[in-house]
Amino acid sequence: MGGPRTILVVDDDKNDVYLLQVAIEDAGLAHKLVHVPDGQQGIDYLAGKFPFTDRLRYPYPHLLLLDLKMPLVDGFDVLVFLRNGGLPSVPPVVVLSSSFLNDDIQKARSLGARDYIVKPSKFNEYIKLVQKLDRDWLRIPDAALFEESAGVAVAKVNKTKR
Repeated sequence: MGGPRTILVVDDDKNDVYLLQVAIEDAGLAHKLVHVPDGQQGIDYLAGKFPFTDRLRYPYPHLLLLDLKMPLVDGFDVLVFLRNGGLPSVPPVVVLSSSFLNDDIQKARSLGARDYIVKPSKFNEYIKLVQKLDRDWLRIPDAALFEESAGVAVAKVNKTKR
């Protein structure tokens, strides 16, 4: 089902990205985290725009972890871009946010987020989080991972997962 996968983390908090990286290592997983600090850079990375044109150096992600509250372009704007067919294929999007507001959760899901996870408050919860991401989203065969974008930003599998 594939070896190590690339996870694009779009989040303005470097501490959260660091905790994800350490949790991946502590969980014995070999997935690669790629980090960009705002939604515009996330869109540019996914679209392969400069400076992310070299796909050997900046591989297309198997999973997008998306924060909602960021400067410049926020996570909701990224979801709108993906939903509007801005890319030929879209990885599964999991929102990883500090917000536990029901309005944010419902809006993110209505815009195509496949899952919504509130950021953990303890490190051992980060390890459980990366294990869940691995189990639910990163063990999917490559051929089933992406859906052609026809204005829908969803993965082909786990459609009933909410």
